Amino acid sequence: MEKKKMHYAWWILASGGVIAFGVLGIIYQCLGIFFTPVCEELGIPRGSFSFHVSLIWIVMIFALPVAGRQMSKKNAKQYLFFSVAILCGTFAAMSRFTNVYHWYAGGVLMGLSSSVCLYLPVPMLINNWFKKKVGMAMGIALAMSGVGGAIFNPLGAWIIKNYGWRNGYLALGLSAAVITLPVILFVVRFKPAEMGLKRYGEEEDTAPSQGGASVSPELTGLTTGEAFGKVAFYSTVLFSALLTMCVSVSSFFPSYVASIGLDPVTGGFMLSAVAIGAIFGKISLGNMNDKLGVGKTITIASALGAGGLAAVLFGGTAIPLLYGGSFLFGFSAFAMVTVQVPMVVRHFFGQKGYGSIYSFVQSGTTLCQAFVMTLYGVIYDRTQSHVNSIVASIAFLAVAYLMYLVTSATGKNLFEKGKSA
Repeated sequence: MEKKKMHYAWWILASGGVIAFGVLGIIYQCLGIFFTPVCEELGIPRGSFSFHVSLIWIVMIFALPVAGRQMSKKNAKQYLFFSVAILCGTFAAMSRFTNVYHWYAGGVLMGLSSSVCLYLPVPMLINNWFKKKVGMAMGIALAMSGVGGAIFNPLGAWIIKNYGWRNGYLALGLSAAVITLPVILFVVRFKPAEMGLKRYGEEEDTAPSQGGASVSPELTGLTTGEAFGKVAFYSTVLFSALLTMCVSVSSFFPSYVASIGLDPVTGGFMLSAVAIGAIFGKISLGNMNDKLGVGKTITIASALGAGGLAAVLFGGTAIPLLYGGSFLFGFSAFAMVTVQVPMVVRHFFGQKGYGSIYSFVQSGTTLCQAFVMTLYGVIYDRTQSHVNSIVASIAFLAVAYLMYLVTSATGKNLFEKGKSA
């Protein structure tokens, strides 16, 4: 009996995991470990320095809709490859920067490249290649960003402490490039049709044509133009934006623990706890979506996220509470940003205009996110405390949940069939 060949969708899942590991895990989850050493050595105020991160989001506001259209074309793989190369090269080049304006220029380049490689590729790959087990596949692939953060946050903090922040930037940027670029070049295929295949799980649902060949069912859902006319679209944008604003506070965990008298390395391990929590959280949320549905998963995760932030806020110098709260925060709120937002878009708007709708959701998200890092930095500069930033992040999480409830109430039955999550 001939052994059944493994569906190529599983290789796509693995490649999506590698992209999440390098781009989200190494580059973006390690941004926070550079704030304190760079600002102290170069004498840059934290609010001014953190504005380079805001510039990333500002640029992405305008670039994401264009990126969404380009990623729907045949040359999506080339766009992805060069965007990751520019992102990693810019991050490594920060090792040679000497004033804040260099970081501002770097933020623009990171924003342009990230509009292609940060939010879009993994959800698009999973949506294109999987009809069944979408939640599980999305969770596993995106969980790899947590693995990257768990490994490279303490490693980066160690490099900075022993060899300086310049070598830290260089080591992390080159590592991300070496890990991701070969996989994009040799493994990634954006659509099953490029290999003469169907999505995983679609074979069972294809109907034979009169000539005997199978016919893939037509994708259902809303077009981008139709989505623009729905209240649910705008509440989904706010849901995504507020979640992202909430979790952005974790970048200041190292600075927070340093301000209360603990070793900054403790903050690095808090970020590792966030990342480890996100690993398990993304996998768990993915499976929960398949079994409990999108709504119940968001309710549970929102409650856990608020509890995690409360533990960090009221834990004082109790390291077990700081680590435990960080883990819980990563398991729930941090995991929701990457898993629940694409699942909400798929659930309420379908697959027909998925890539474009999702890119516009993320573009709207960055509009609100653009100034949150600067906001957190300014809060510290004015109050000399990160406590109010953590309180603000709890409020962002609460309002995000309310926005999901609006989406759920106004987004029912937006299309007749094909809704799967």
